[in-house]
Amino acid sequence: MISYSIQCAIVRGGTTKGIFINTNQLPADDALRDRVLLTLFGSPDVRQINGLGGGDPLTSKVALICSSKEPDIDIDYRSGEVGIDEGIINYSTMCGNLASGVGLFALATNMIKTVAPETKVRIRNLNTGKLLEACIPINADHSVPQINCLAVDGVKGSGTEIKLTFLKPGGSITGELLPTGNAIDRLVIDHHEYPCSIVDCGTLYAFFPANCFGLMGNEQPEVLDANVPFKETIEVLREKVALLISTQLKKPHAAKQIKIAIFADTLLIKKNNAEIIARVINRYKTHKAFPVTGAICMSAASVIPNTLLNVDDNADHTEHTVFIKHPEGIIATKSLCEWHNEKVNVLYTSVNRSARILMIGTADCFM
Repeated sequence: MISYSIQCAIVRGGTTKGIFINTNQLPADDALRDRVLLTLFGSPDVRQINGLGGGDPLTSKVALICSSKEPDIDIDYRSGEVGIDEGIINYSTMCGNLASGVGLFALATNMIKTVAPETKVRIRNLNTGKLLEACIPINADHSVPQINCLAVDGVKGSGTEIKLTFLKPGGSITGELLPTGNAIDRLVIDHHEYPCSIVDCGTLYAFFPANCFGLMGNEQPEVLDANVPFKETIEVLREKVALLISTQLKKPHAAKQIKIAIFADTLLIKKNNAEIIARVINRYKTHKAFPVTGAICMSAASVIPNTLLNVDDNADHTEHTVFIKHPEGIIATKSLCEWHNEKVNVLYTSVNRSARILMIGTADCFM
């Protein structure tokens, strides 16, 4: 039996929770690293009872952190979805909620120095290669303030409010904002048509109107998860979306890279902002709140002309706000776009989150 003692932190980022680890604590070999991480989390096991995993997709995540060698970047960050009943770790997409804890972890472990009244942490996400900034408020005594988390629906208690800005997030997975080349695609299963808009911004999403499944779009997660025909159809569509993108770009993309959201057909549109009711349907369970990367992508989809979610096709250089109503409340995302050669370029998207370091210590891992 081989044992590893790993210094790590348990951090809540937004509406998720993960284990944050400096990569110098782990084996350099990727395969051995993942074996250690799976053991650390107690996977594969639906309860993860013999590890630090929480037995839920939102609490079985890992953030791998290291100081960047690039002069204009402070921290390199890779997120992983740790399999619960499967012995795999999915690094194909970024967790945006977890990203809100990266700067706090870097401050707490002396990877960067605090600067009052605000410390800006420049982060490169290694899942996508994209850049983001985390702005963290700092007290005069260089402590990190704790506030009530009322501003972040889906979180109770306190945390540090953090502004996340994602810089030029378009094409994070495929290199294309519209990876099929279309604002709307129509997929067919058993002679039934399912229209969708496939957008790659922050991560890769296919957005479907809820009514094409006979749904309202405001159903609670447990209701959707109990709807077996619906969940089975979603997984078939996930495979079809992956095949469509792979065919268009002549490069294989796996179904696990495809996120799917459904939205209600009642879009409330106001000047420079919109309200959308939506749900994210993960493979295992419907998201209990709403992922940051999903909000970023939906925000972009709302200003891309002719998508199913388009609410403002004249948003060139005008900051646009989308309020997404999810099972736990609302997440608001701001975006700024420009038109270049008749194509939309997303300059940035930003969202306010909160994060809190719950514990820093040493975990013993036996293999």
